[in-house]
Amino acid sequence: MKKKIFLSAILLLGIFTVVYFWNKYSYAGEKSYFISEAKAEKGLKIGILGDSWVVRLNLDSLLEKKLSAQGVPAKIYSSGNPGAKTKRIYENLFKEDGEEFSSKKIIEEKPEYCIVIAGVNDAAMHLGPQFYSHHMVMIIKTLLNYNIKPVVVSMPEFGLEEDFKRKNIISALSNKSAELVLNGGTAFKIPDYRKTLQEDLKTSGLDQKVVMLNFDEVSRDFDKDRNLYADPLHLNKLGYQKFSDFLAKSIVNLEGVK
Repeated sequence: MKKKIFLSAILLLGIFTVVYFWNKYSYAGEKSYFISEAKAEKGLKIGILGDSWVVRLNLDSLLEKKLSAQGVPAKIYSSGNPGAKTKRIYENLFKEDGEEFSSKKIIEEKPEYCIVIAGVNDAAMHLGPQFYSHHMVMIIKTLLNYNIKPVVVSMPEFGLEEDFKRKNIISALSNKSAELVLNGGTAFKIPDYRKTLQEDLKTSGLDQKVVMLNFDEVSRDFDKDRNLYADPLHLNKLGYQKFSDFLAKSIVNLEGVK
């Protein structure tokens, strides 16, 4: 009897482990594009798509005000899903408007640009550069299909090592196991994620259709710029001021070269 209970427990643990790793590391399949009958309206529209970095401290309002102050009035439409990996951010583009964290409205508003801010959760969960790049490319392709110019912020600098130290034992073991399988036990760094996306964009020819913004212009070193961060994963108020300044300057430059 005890042996059966023990074997059943092992079997359940095995099933749980497989399901857990599948849900965490599996890639999203490419979805079919939907028909959008909305027509572009006059005036500059900008979408912002991503994770909690989009919704914290009203980034959309900050950007709108700073663009207006520089003589570039614009309507901002934002959609952020706190804690979302790039996989979920991609899937949210195809959710119906009534569903939680649907970002379909951004496509239906027909913005000229869509700023994509994503990847922090991929790196924090140690999912690997290929996972990140795969889904970023699908996000980019989706935006391009609807004639929206992707403006992609390179994976933001954040406290990757500091965040790992805060994890519980299960999360820490999961992340280390992933690095062992994906990278021979060597920890992935933020530049690894950025480099893989750049290479994949160049290989696919998408690099000529995307505007890449270098987050290093906001912060290139978490340790040296701790005054810009609320915690290892997020910017604080001062950080958002600098980030929104950077985004506004980038949009103004884009508008100036049209």
